[in-house]
Amino acid sequence: MTADLSAPDTRHREPSLRPFYAGFWFGGWNGMTWMIGLGTPMVLLAERLGASTLQVGLATAFVFLLLPLQVLATAALPHLGYKRQMVSAWLARAAFLLVPLLLAAAAPEPPEPWMASLLVASVFAFCLFRAFGTAAHIPWLAAILPVEARGRFFATEQTVTALVGVGTLLVCAALLGDGDRWPAFRNVYAIAILGSLAAVACLLRLPGASPPRSTPLRHLPRETSRLLASPGLFRFYLALALLGALVPTGMGAFTAYYLKVEAGVASSRILGLTAAHYAGGMLGGWAIRRLIDRVALRRFFRVAQAIQIGVYAYWLAILLVADGLLAALPLAFLLFGAAAVISNAAHFTFLPSLANEDERPVVVAVFTAVFGVLAGLSPVVWGLVLKQGGATPRMDVDAFALYFAAGIALALLLIPLYGRLPELRELDGLREPASSRSRPQSNQ
Repeated sequence: MTADLSAPDTRHREPSLRPFYAGFWFGGWNGMTWMIGLGTPMVLLAERLGASTLQVGLATAFVFLLLPLQVLATAALPHLGYKRQMVSAWLARAAFLLVPLLLAAAAPEPPEPWMASLLVASVFAFCLFRAFGTAAHIPWLAAILPVEARGRFFATEQTVTALVGVGTLLVCAALLGDGDRWPAFRNVYAIAILGSLAAVACLLRLPGASPPRSTPLRHLPRETSRLLASPGLFRFYLALALLGALVPTGMGAFTAYYLKVEAGVASSRILGLTAAHYAGGMLGGWAIRRLIDRVALRRFFRVAQAIQIGVYAYWLAILLVADGLLAALPLAFLLFGAAAVISNAAHFTFLPSLANEDERPVVVAVFTAVFGVLAGLSPVVWGLVLKQGGATPRMDVDAFALYFAAGIALALLLIPLYGRLPELRELDGLREPASSRSRPQSNQ
C-alpha cells in the first residue's frame, strides 16, 4: 500500500526552545561571573590576601546562607514582575565586583589584615543581591517554558554554562600564571564585570510572564511553617538535597586550597583543573539533554551519586596512600563536573513540580532558603574542622580524609533514597494541567 505523503505527520515533536535561547546564554555569562566571584579565582585572591580557611569557608557559604532573603523577596514579585526584579538585582550585585577589582589594582605588598575581610564582605553583598534576584529565576522560567521541554532546557543551559566556564577558567589560568600577579587579578575581575553585564542583556531578551498572585509578608512565616511541618514530597526531597550537599558544597574551594597550600600546585594548574571540572559538566549536560524529559529523573540523581563515590575514593587514595596519584587529577575533576551538572539539571527540572504556578514562587523560595541555610553551614563547619593552627594558614590533612569518607557514606545512603522519587509526569499532571499554564508575555 502506498503511503499518503500529503497526510499530516502525527509523530511526537519536541517543543522548540528557540524563544528561550537567551536563557542559555544568560546561564553562560552568569556562570562567567560567579565562577570568578565565588569560585577558584576568588579563593586564590583570598589566599593571596592572607585569608584563613574559615574566611574562605565563609565566603563560600554566603551564597547559601543569604538565601532566606529569597522568601522575603517573593513579596516584591507581584509588584515588580519576574523580569524587572531579576534584572535590577543582577545589576546591583555587579557593583560589588568592583571591590576585588580595586583591591587587585592597589597591589598591596604585603596585604593589610583588613583586606581579606573586605573581600569577604564584598562577597556577602554580592550574594545578598543575588538572593533577591533568584526569587524570580526558577518561577519565571517555569512559567514560560513548556513542561515537556523543561529538562532539555536546563540540561542545555548547564552545558552552555560549562562551555563558557571552560573558556573563562582557561583565560584566568593564562592571566594568573604561576606568580599570581596583581594585574592579572585585576583583569580577571574586569572579565567578571563584563560577564555580569552580558547576563543582564540576555535577561532582557527573555519573554516575560504574568506576575504571581500576591502573598503578604505577614503570611510568609505561616506558609513556611506549613511546608516544613507537613509530611510529604516537599520535606522528603528537601532532606535528600541537604544530605547531598553536605560535602560537595565546599569541595571546589577546599580542594583548591589543599592543592595550593599543601601540595604546592601552581595557580595556573589549579585553574586548569577547574576548567576540566566544567568540561566534564559540558559533557554530562550534553549526554543527558535528549534523555532527561523521557527517563525518570531519579535515575539521573543516582548516576550522579555513583560518580561522586568514585571521585571521593580517588581523593582518599591521594591523602592516605600516595600523592603520586595527583597525575590523574584532570580525570577526577572532569568526572565530578559531569556529576554536578547531571544532578543540577535533574534538580532544576524537578523543583518546579513541587507546586502549582500560583504557589511556586513561595514554595521554591522556602525550599532554597532552608536548603541554603543548612547546606551553607557545611563549608563553615568544615572550614573549622580542616583549619590547622599556626602562624601560617594550613589545612589538617587527616581531617580532609574524613571529609571524603563522609562523602562516600552519604552518597551510598542517597542512592536508594533517590529511587523513591515519583515520576515527573505524575506530578505535572497533578499540579499543573496544560490548560492552566501562563502564556509568555513579551512586554513584562
